[in-house]
Amino acid sequence: MRHGDGVLGLVAPATSWGLFWGGWAALIPTIKDELSLDDRQLGLALFAVPVAAVPAMLLTGPLARRLGPRTLPLVTAAFAGGILAVAAAGSRWTFAAALLLIGAASGAIEVALNATTAAREALTGERLFNKVQAATPLAMVLAAPAVGLALHLGASARAILVTIAVLVALSAIPAIDRRRWQEQEDPEPAAHTDRAHGRLLVGLLVVGAVGGTVLLMENTVEQWGAIHLADGLGAGSFLAACGPAAYMAGLSAGRLLAQWRGERVGDQALVLVGGVLGGLGLALAAAAWSTASTLAGFALAGVGLAPVVPTLLAATGRAVAPERRAQAISLVTTVSYAGFLGAPPLVGTLAGQLGLGTVLGLVALCGAVVVAAGSRSLRLLPAEETGDPAPKGGTDPSTDPPGRADRAADHAGAGERGSASASDEPPGSSGSHRPGRPNRPHPKGVSR
Repeated sequence: MRHGDGVLGLVAPATSWGLFWGGWAALIPTIKDELSLDDRQLGLALFAVPVAAVPAMLLTGPLARRLGPRTLPLVTAAFAGGILAVAAAGSRWTFAAALLLIGAASGAIEVALNATTAAREALTGERLFNKVQAATPLAMVLAAPAVGLALHLGASARAILVTIAVLVALSAIPAIDRRRWQEQEDPEPAAHTDRAHGRLLVGLLVVGAVGGTVLLMENTVEQWGAIHLADGLGAGSFLAACGPAAYMAGLSAGRLLAQWRGERVGDQALVLVGGVLGGLGLALAAAAWSTASTLAGFALAGVGLAPVVPTLLAATGRAVAPERRAQAISLVTTVSYAGFLGAPPLVGTLAGQLGLGTVLGLVALCGAVVVAAGSRSLRLLPAEETGDPAPKGGTDPSTDPPGRADRAADHAGAGERGSASASDEPPGSSGSHRPGRPNRPHPKGVSR
């Protein structure tokens, strides 16, 4: 695989996934009317999504370990099927059943996309998480008004869902990759003691908890940002809707910025600065001095929090052994998802007692949690076990990141054991490589 190849296969499913969820909120009122659902029936049906998503996330890790790069196109196609099932639903029971499929496939996409991105990073040495995850919020920002406009022009919810399903199915095509993940070709599992397993589990749980804190802050803005603008500042429906949109736009811009300059800053700095800016942004929005300052606060929070979860996932992918990567990503993603699920009932309950503005201020304090626990969570992860070959000509061990000198020695030993050495080949030759083994460049600027 050449450096940077296959990015479209990651961005396309991430974009189509965002298209559905971005337009879903605009479709719910129409679907509710078409199926003659009351609020209770709609709420119970929508609850099927998280009920199915959580077990699907846990199961997708072992599935990805077995199927490798085939996992992402498979679950993306299943997601398209779920959307078609929602479009075909004619009763609340078939609607709920279709949402079970939607939830399971959506949760599986989260894990499969993250696991595949981590594997591609290991193969190419290129940082991809921020680039890939920037596509989803950008698609959501564009999809919501587009679906609203389509409904206004007379399009039916069923026609819109079928269109989205087709786009999702098409996005599975570039995700198809017949080449195996490198770790599946020549696995050399390291020996791990029970104590090492325990330390790894603790590290992954803490990383997931930090990610869950970020997603709690994110879902608070998504679910309650418009209500805060409408109730606290008397904003009209358009300006109120701009609250979550401003956050999503900031989220996309922040991830693109982190993709551009993140390597120069380092993982810990991205997490620390993200927690600070995220907390300050939500505090500014909670103050509700004006509509403009509140929108600016939401946008600032999005820019700040944008790189935190991608950075945590990328660090997880680099820290664990290849044969454990998919399941580690699955665990971190599932634990993080708990924060996303917990935000609506938690904020709603507290808002009824303290007021929404006060609760937003309390949620802003979660930025301090990200600052305090974020860098600690990265240090709890083990030393990187998936290093790439050292650059030609050697390196100065005194300037290498932790563990690189050891990894270079391991690779040198592996080269001596092989039937042919890369140094025996002329520059640019790949004749001694086994079929399917990519000639990978060394990742630049990988930091912990």
